[in-house]
Amino acid sequence: MIASLRADTLKARKRTANWILVGILLAWLILLSYVLDYFIFKHPPPGFRSEVPPSVLIRIVFPENVIPTVLSVLGTIGAAVMLIMGALSTASEYGWSTVQTILVQKPGRGAVLGGKIVNLALTSLIVTLVLFLAAAAASLVLAGVDGRAAQLPAASDLVRGFGAAWLVLGVYTALGMTLGVVFRSTAAAIGGGLTYVFVVETVIGRLLGNTGGIKEILKFLPGTAVHGVTETFPFSPTAISRGSGGGPALISGTRGLITLGVYLLAFIAISLLVFSRRDVGA
Repeated sequence: MIASLRADTLKARKRTANWILVGILLAWLILLSYVLDYFIFKHPPPGFRSEVPPSVLIRIVFPENVIPTVLSVLGTIGAAVMLIMGALSTASEYGWSTVQTILVQKPGRGAVLGGKIVNLALTSLIVTLVLFLAAAAASLVLAGVDGRAAQLPAASDLVRGFGAAWLVLGVYTALGMTLGVVFRSTAAAIGGGLTYVFVVETVIGRLLGNTGGIKEILKFLPGTAVHGVTETFPFSPTAISRGSGGGPALISGTRGLITLGVYLLAFIAISLLVFSRRDVGA
């Protein structure tokens, strides 16, 4: 598995799409979640209405709110980016017909996919670290520009928030990896995954989230679990949560963590089962 890990690490590092995807995610976080919010709350446009005054909402971009700000982008753009990276890791092997060449070299199928799993876990870890560092740097700069005292969250909260973010990104990366193994097509894996994230979880969840039967189904989906985990790291002050437009979580943070953990293990198990049993040349 070590050889497979080295090979996948090299491929991931040289895959231009991965760097572009990480750049998009960083740009989204810094430009939209920090710079744009700062200017909107610092200079509210005419007709701006909110239950919470802009002078309070602007604290979203300051260091004490690094954790909820980072987590707020993971369920949408973060999920999409990591899903695509996971799908590229496995589906591209079928698209270029390299999977047969790899298996001819005598590594077992479990070792091949195991190397990909470890590489994707490390990739999601690095992306999580980069996001937190970028968010901390942006928030410290904006606090300095605004003349505010900079106070990062407690170390224990940062560790918990970092772990939660890594789990969220890991689940969606594993989902993309699984779709790539199942569909054996980059387009199908990415298209199906993005449709699920943006249509099923985001659109249907928001439009029909209060419908009885739909609401119960949503409680078992990864996106709902992410929302539950995110709510365990509220903005400071808590009034910001009401003004940010987010609805109440359908499940608790603890249940959210358990749900995400189950999905992560399920995606890995499905990938191993399908890859080990199916004829890769069919």
